[in-house]
Amino acid sequence: MNELDSDGGVNQSTSFERPLSKTEYVLQRLRQELVDGTIQPGTQIRQGDISARYGVSATPVREALRRLEAEGHVSYSPHRGATVNTMPEEDLYALYRFRIEVEKLLASLAVERADADAIALAKQKHADLKDAAKSGQSAERLSQLNREFHLAVMRAGAPYIADRVVRPLWKTVIPTSQSQWDRDDSVKEFLHAHDEIMLALEGGDAEKAGELMGKHVLEAYKERLARIRKD
Repeated sequence: MNELDSDGGVNQSTSFERPLSKTEYVLQRLRQELVDGTIQPGTQIRQGDISARYGVSATPVREALRRLEAEGHVSYSPHRGATVNTMPEEDLYALYRFRIEVEKLLASLAVERADADAIALAKQKHADLKDAAKSGQSAERLSQLNREFHLAVMRAGAPYIADRVVRPLWKTVIPTSQSQWDRDDSVKEFLHAHDEIMLALEGGDAEKAGELMGKHVLEAYKERLARIRKD
């Protein structure tokens, strides 16, 4: 079925941490734009365009693209430039299978661990996301806050696993040109799922918390797969 769910510093005003070398600055920005869909799968990345947009020379752009190639995010040639790779559906399936099992387990462990401060943080992240949706913030912002909520729940269950295993997973470039948070109906469904998860967490029901989290990630997979096939 396979259908679940030494080049010196840069003086730029961005949200990325400082100090960064020019190459690291370009690399972080490109990674973010690949993840949030600003640069879509199949897009040819032209060094000159990136240099102009980021305000750097060609050298750090070229080095950043080569690192992205080594990570499997782009295919690169000196004459044609870099093209953003598309993740095969089989790999997307495996990625979400992994997410379902891990997030389901950690949501259950969050209840068993019963760290009141950690649960309170997850509740605050959920509230932040709801407020952002209500005020009409961008899909990219909602997606970021969604990740913060999921990570807060997982940290409540097993902080080491959340930070060392799952956080790097969130940086995986998943092949879609659209955010999952750009439609009102999807936002409503996801927020309702989060409401139910928080009720289970605060109510001390470990089994239900895990079950709801697994179901939520599965639905997110189905939504993403449908959009990929539509594109």
